[in-house]
Amino acid sequence: MEKSKIYGIIGSAIFCLLTFLILWLVMMPAPQMPEEDEGIMVSFGDSPEGAGLGGGGVIKADIDNVQPTPALSVPTPAAASRPQELLTQDDENAIAIATQKKKEREKKRELEMQRLEQQRQAAAAAAEQKRQQEAISKANDLMGGSFGKGGGSGSGTTTGDTRQGNPAGSGTSGGHGWSLNGRSLVGSLATPSYPSNVEGKVTVAIRVDANGHVTNASVGSPTTISDAQTRNAAVSAARNTRFSGGSGVSVGTITYNFKLK
Repeated sequence: MEKSKIYGIIGSAIFCLLTFLILWLVMMPAPQMPEEDEGIMVSFGDSPEGAGLGGGGVIKADIDNVQPTPALSVPTPAAASRPQELLTQDDENAIAIATQKKKEREKKRELEMQRLEQQRQAAAAAAEQKRQQEAISKANDLMGGSFGKGGGSGSGTTTGDTRQGNPAGSGTSGGHGWSLNGRSLVGSLATPSYPSNVEGKVTVAIRVDANGHVTNASVGSPTTISDAQTRNAAVSAARNTRFSGGSGVSVGTITYNFKLK
């Protein structure tokens, strides 16, 4: 091989090697050094820059140029607790309002229950009064069917008894009324006592014998007074009332009118 070719190959190899080394050095990233925090330079000794006094003297501070550090605004305990106090007060008001509303609901419920109980008692009393009146009316009907109504002209001409009765068989006495076919009232109606201060009327169904004596008396219909004492007083007064005699037994009524005193 000729020398010129050998020199050319060697030169080419050296050129390639140099080119590779240059590229590698250029393209290779430089190592990153860690950044260090900047410190405070402190001078020791008698250096003029360190304001030393030749023997490690004391450094004199420039007091006139020192700026005061602004004071931090620290909330006081009272200011810090104020929102909590307001929140607590609102909670207490809400609890008080809820309690008041609950009491009002309970009171309304109690009043409603009382009203319903009164209505129930009134309905029960009315039903009981109606039942008693129906029973009395039924008893009066049975008595009338058994003993007759004593109708006719009221002549009373049986077994030689010629006593004449009241053809009308009714009348009033002392503000009270009576009805007994064929009989007359002897004197006046017995006045009942007034044990209770109530107003209304009590109808007493009576049964009168041939001599004019009331042999049976009971509360009849219509009666608007439910007071037991007033009813008993009316029955007692009816028993003490006298009528004229007649033939057989007569059935009628006495109506007592009670007025508030």
